[in-house]
Amino acid sequence: MKLSFLQLCIIVFFTKGTFSHHRVAAQDLLEQRITVKIEDKPLKSALSTIERSSGVRFIYNPAEIRSSVNVTFQASNEPLAGALVRLLKPLSIRYEVAGKQIMLFRTDRSSFPKEEAPVGTEQALHVRTTAATVKGKVTDEKGDALPGVSVVVKGTSRGTTTNSAGLYELELGEGDNTLIFSFVGYLSQEIPLGGRSQVNVAMKTDTKALDEVVVVGYGEMKRADLTTAQTSVSAKDIARTTNTTLEQAIQGRAAGVYITQNSGQPGGGISVNIRGINSVSGSNEPLYVVDGVQIQGQSVAFGAQSSSNPLAGLNPADIESVEVLQGPSATAIYGSRATNGVLLITTKRGKSGDSKISYGYQFSIQTPPKPLKVMDLRQYAQMVGEYHQLAGGETPEEFLDPSLLGKGTDWQKELFKNAPMHKHQLSLSGGNERTTYYLSGEYLKQDGVALGSGFNRYAFRLNLDNKPREWASIGANLSFNQTNDNLTTSQENIISNALQLTPQVPVRNIDGSWGGGDESNGANIFAPVNPIAIANLTTNKLVRRQLLGGLTIGVRLMKSLQFRTSFNTNLGFSNSSYYIPTYKIGWAQNVTASYTNGSGVNTYWNWNQLLEYSTQIGRHSINAMFSHESQESSWKNLGGSRTGFLTNDILDLAAGDALTASNSGGSGEWAMESYLGRVNYSFADRYIVMATVRRDGSANFGADNKWGVFPSLSAAWRVSQEPFFHVPAINELKLRFETGITGNQGSGGIYSPMGTGTTPTTTGFLPTKYANAGLKWEETKTRNFGINLAMLQNRIQIEFDYYIKNTDNLLMEKPLPWYMGTNGVGAVGSPTVNIGALQNKGWGLTVNTVNINRGGFKWESNLNVSGFKTKIKSFYSDAAFVDRTSWWLADWTQRSEVGKAPWLFRGYIEEGLFQSVAEIESSALPVDNNGVKLPVNENNIWVGDVKFRDVNGDGIINEKDQAVIGNPWPKAFAGFTNTFSYKGFDLSVLLTSTYGNDVYNFLGKLNTNASNINLSRNLLIHAMDYARPITRADGTVGLANPGTDVARISNGPNGNFARHTDKWVEDGSFIRLKNISLTYNLPVSLVSRQKVVRGARVSVSGQNIATLTRYSGFDPEVGAYVSRDASAGNQAIGLDYGRYPLTPVYTVSLGLDF
Repeated sequence: MKLSFLQLCIIVFFTKGTFSHHRVAAQDLLEQRITVKIEDKPLKSALSTIERSSGVRFIYNPAEIRSSVNVTFQASNEPLAGALVRLLKPLSIRYEVAGKQIMLFRTDRSSFPKEEAPVGTEQALHVRTTAATVKGKVTDEKGDALPGVSVVVKGTSRGTTTNSAGLYELELGEGDNTLIFSFVGYLSQEIPLGGRSQVNVAMKTDTKALDEVVVVGYGEMKRADLTTAQTSVSAKDIARTTNTTLEQAIQGRAAGVYITQNSGQPGGGISVNIRGINSVSGSNEPLYVVDGVQIQGQSVAFGAQSSSNPLAGLNPADIESVEVLQGPSATAIYGSRATNGVLLITTKRGKSGDSKISYGYQFSIQTPPKPLKVMDLRQYAQMVGEYHQLAGGETPEEFLDPSLLGKGTDWQKELFKNAPMHKHQLSLSGGNERTTYYLSGEYLKQDGVALGSGFNRYAFRLNLDNKPREWASIGANLSFNQTNDNLTTSQENIISNALQLTPQVPVRNIDGSWGGGDESNGANIFAPVNPIAIANLTTNKLVRRQLLGGLTIGVRLMKSLQFRTSFNTNLGFSNSSYYIPTYKIGWAQNVTASYTNGSGVNTYWNWNQLLEYSTQIGRHSINAMFSHESQESSWKNLGGSRTGFLTNDILDLAAGDALTASNSGGSGEWAMESYLGRVNYSFADRYIVMATVRRDGSANFGADNKWGVFPSLSAAWRVSQEPFFHVPAINELKLRFETGITGNQGSGGIYSPMGTGTTPTTTGFLPTKYANAGLKWEETKTRNFGINLAMLQNRIQIEFDYYIKNTDNLLMEKPLPWYMGTNGVGAVGSPTVNIGALQNKGWGLTVNTVNINRGGFKWESNLNVSGFKTKIKSFYSDAAFVDRTSWWLADWTQRSEVGKAPWLFRGYIEEGLFQSVAEIESSALPVDNNGVKLPVNENNIWVGDVKFRDVNGDGIINEKDQAVIGNPWPKAFAGFTNTFSYKGFDLSVLLTSTYGNDVYNFLGKLNTNASNINLSRNLLIHAMDYARPITRADGTVGLANPGTDVARISNGPNGNFARHTDKWVEDGSFIRLKNISLTYNLPVSLVSRQKVVRGARVSVSGQNIATLTRYSGFDPEVGAYVSRDASAGNQAIGLDYGRYPLTPVYTVSLGLDF
């Protein structure tokens, strides 16, 4: 359900009216009619029956109300007020109404004594004579009565709650000398009795949530002063997951953040989109800032089904908090690098005090995915026999009687296995008033459930803070990590091969050699190669090392003025090894081994100088910041390959044939200088205004477009702080508006990186694409409307945002004709140009609730729901659309068209199967290469073939009849977290979901093509229900199985399976039990019996436990797909071609503090 800003205001208005007339509500409550019948049951049971019938809730002190006494009572369509009088009066019980709660009291108690002045926790009261009871009144800071406050005797479970007037009365036992007063939204207070019979208390509002300091761009700010859309994810939230990367840990925990795992492979790529799609061809990944180090994520990196994951080496256990900057006022401070939002990642730092050593160990078992239903050997033999009967050939002798066969090889079972994962985490932290430190180390080893996959990580971190003088501070952070990826599974299409290889082929032959298709059968040349053999024989590894570091020096120049300078760097090194050995696997043979080795290095640094002024003048609060920043990045790679290796045991280029040697390389760099500033002004904590501006100068653009200016302005009105606002149920009401501009310099610039090139006469460097001196920034203008609402003592907190983003000067390559040198030897790529504009509208809703908080039991919930809709507004040319065609996926096409969302699926629309010759003759038919309709016969178009829609109505079926058949972007996505805490136990349950996105099941298309049975390929069981044309007694042709949707077996030109159609577009919506974890913190009394261990905790958890979806493939969470042989710009979004699925993970962990 979409809520507009106006609708939210109306809700708030009526909420105010409701609470302003609570007496009317109470009267309505008592006038409702109930029908109940109670015979000789305890009063407690009778009250529960009335609660279920009326929706009210009874509150009473068990020490005062004897709920065990039996009662007999009957009411038939009687007002609640009269029924309560008849039930309670004989028991000497009176009641009072507070909202939907009914307080019960004994009527034989004396009236409450005269009130005294409220006291706080530290106020001493005069000692009075010891009393058997204690009475009093509880109010808020303004002196208004607080009903429902819990009053408990410390060290016991005895207590009561205040009535609608804030009054309470409690019997005391011997030794009772302290009361604990607690209420949601207020600070708990412990009050010593000192022999008094009356204690009045003024509760103090818990302003922790509002006073909480959060990290913002280039600084910090109180949460109450935020004027922009910003979401926080805490270390506690991250610790409740067993994910290996940070992006996985924050999935489903922040509104507006759409995260998809492009591959379930260990260490695999992840796509992170904040507030929708902002660029057609450039990156839509956010800017990551780790302790001041800026890291830009890329759309897709080299590697099948795998996007780049810039944070793969970051240890999630080192993270203190993640701030997701979404609003334009929050992101504009990062200017040209923040169009797609910003993730501010702050790592843990030491605290003064005793040293703390923490050790954690996790052991996980990853289980295989639910197998797809493919044919076993009997079914395969049956279908092969049917094919040969249709073709007039002879059925292979081994398939003449399928009943004699077993199930054959289950390739999914052979490929997918239970896989372990181990993680060791050790940290040391502590310090004194001058120096604090945090040191950590991690080792992670994750085997993949599919053979040929795995991920290892080594991570080390050191954070130091020193205060040599009262006016000076020094901070340093240094981290190193190494990741080792085994990419064989994804880059060799092993999963799709396992689904298509016939069950007739064994994993290994009797002699121990790898099993393969029979060489004597010519059709086997079209069959996949044994995937288990390839997973074991092929080497495809990637090693990455990363060094992140920074040094910050701060000086307080005067009381209100500070200077800070910081230098940060990011160094990355990578090495890839790809070896295909010599082998002979049935018909498949590789007689020449090949080895490709590549290395790359990238460097980034930035230097920032910042002045910050902060002052408070009466009710005016002012904070101003000005900064200068310079940054530079460069990269270089080198690759070489050889063939002709005499042995498979030595993986070194030098072992190959020198005459086959080839090499490649490339390099590139960019630099930027920036000036930025921000001013915050607040009056009386009610009216808050923030303005920012950033001016970026980039080396990526020509002299006329080098500089870009990115301003923003935001304002917030805290209505709840106004003197005229008196709505007891609403604790915080803040209205926000912001507008701003951000930019995107894309992945290139006026000049492209240089690459090596070889011509028949020379070798040297060539530009990888044509230059464009007129290239401009992509520029995104955003408006955001938001509201923050906290109610019932902050028990319910709601945040809603609606935004409109308009992006101009979209960056994209412009195709040039071949005579411009864009094809052939020494070709230069097409230039990057500003091609058009798009608009992105969306919304995000977050609801946090404290559902129960009493008796040590707490139940909290977080629900976040978001949606966005993107459309192309215009292209700066005569073209109305831009296509992206993947030749390696049978010309799979996704189109960006004016007025529609980018990269929609394009294909033909099926209208079922032809049921008769008459239907064929009256329908539009496909044409041959000369544009002539195909004849109607068994070798061309026949009964059982696909009927395609004639979209343009010209009577024929050709490429002009293609239309939009799917949309990979969701209409909405959500996360729902419930956390339960009780006496050391902590249970967390996270659900994630998407709605409205489509997935193109390319693998399903391949594995349902019944004609492929002739190519020694296995199929899904559903393919056995292929259309079977028959000739009826009257001579007409029809189908023996008219209800089927699988086209007939045919090798003709009908295009049944050659065309991409809407039949293979499936609903990718799902609801997933993403994470469930149960943690038990051992009691301090138990742990403290020995002097070594300070704290201990054990936990069990599960990840990806269950998924509710209508998608027929392995997993509906499908992101970007890129072939090993395809460029990143030729990616396919929302296409499943044997994607590595997400699988269930079960974990046991232990944590110790020393």
